[in-house]
Amino acid sequence: MGKYYFLIGLIPPLPDLLGEKLPLPYAEISGIIRRNIEPEDVPLIEGLLLAIDVANFENLHQGRPIFIEGGILTQEEIERKRNLPLFIQIFLEEKERGIRRPYVFDALWERYYSYAYTLAQERDCRFLVDYLSWEIGLRNHLVTMRAKERGIEVGDYLILPQVGYRDLSILVSQIKSQKNPLMAERLIDEERLKTIFHCEGGDPFSINAVLAILAKASLFSRWEKMTIPYEVHAILERR
Repeated sequence: MGKYYFLIGLIPPLPDLLGEKLPLPYAEISGIIRRNIEPEDVPLIEGLLLAIDVANFENLHQGRPIFIEGGILTQEEIERKRNLPLFIQIFLEEKERGIRRPYVFDALWERYYSYAYTLAQERDCRFLVDYLSWEIGLRNHLVTMRAKERGIEVGDYLILPQVGYRDLSILVSQIKSQKNPLMAERLIDEERLKTIFHCEGGDPFSINAVLAILAKASLFSRWEKMTIPYEVHAILERR
């Protein structure tokens, strides 16, 4: 049995369906976990939460007035470029020299996923290895779908294709058939929930279970706030 019986008990049960209200705000759930995690597991928790920081960093530098609470970095740290993880610092240095990608923030996401996936492998964290590889595969499938529709070269938009290979053609076909972008996005996140369930394993008090709670809570939090349609092809919007 895993070591996080007390921590899991601190977090009220999560909702069953997207759109239902979380028992606590996501930032509070994230805070509870960060305050009660064992030191040796801190890098794994932060590896998952850094995805929020990357999204916030991208939003800020794209001029979008969106800040997601619950990550590692504060809004001030991102704005002032303080305490940034090394992979973001390297991205900024590359960006100054000129990144040869149609959308420069693809390079940032690739650096994030490379960092988090390598960390998961080094620490033998099955949840992160399996879930991150699924996420990378999903992203590349969606990019491929949209690139074909636009008649553009897909290779310029893929990230870590050697890591994220998954046969998600059935899911992509279902997404493509959706006329309502919001329903397509819901279909994607419902599949994410199923994937998280399969990746978390059989021990309800392990680090894998804690990571699964964080990942699921992030999805539920987003759907609490979902008020306007979000287009599936947003990851290909190049501004």
